[in-house]
Amino acid sequence: MTTDDRLQLAEVLARIQSAENRGDADSLVDLLAEDAVIMAPDFPVQEGKPACAAFVTAVLADLHTHFDRDVSYVSAEVRVLGSYAFDRGSFSFTVTPRSCGEPASATGRYMFLYARDAAGSWKLARAITNLDTPHEA
Repeated sequence: MTTDDRLQLAEVLARIQSAENRGDADSLVDLLAEDAVIMAPDFPVQEGKPACAAFVTAVLADLHTHFDRDVSYVSAEVRVLGSYAFDRGSFSFTVTPRSCGEPASATGRYMFLYARDAAGSWKLARAITNLDTPHEA
């Protein structure tokens, strides 16, 4: 893996984190590959950029309507394998109800697979996340 790849992938992860924290679905959708797949806890698998874009837009809108949210991703392993790369790590987030109530926190793990597009940019092709402990409904 080149230093340039490492920097680009770190920047993509930072952009994902920033977009989630701002509730900026458009910025997150811009990072998705055309054949993106999202596997998130308690939701059906989303396949293809249109489905993933609709999912991200709906989830972020709902979250940011009801909560102030702060998510943080920490990479544990990043590898480049030709035109693909993966990032395995952990995340933590805190949500604070906008109306009233106590903040809640959770931690989990993620595996992101990136694919290099025709322009040479890394795009999020697969996103798999899980929570360390199941959350209550």
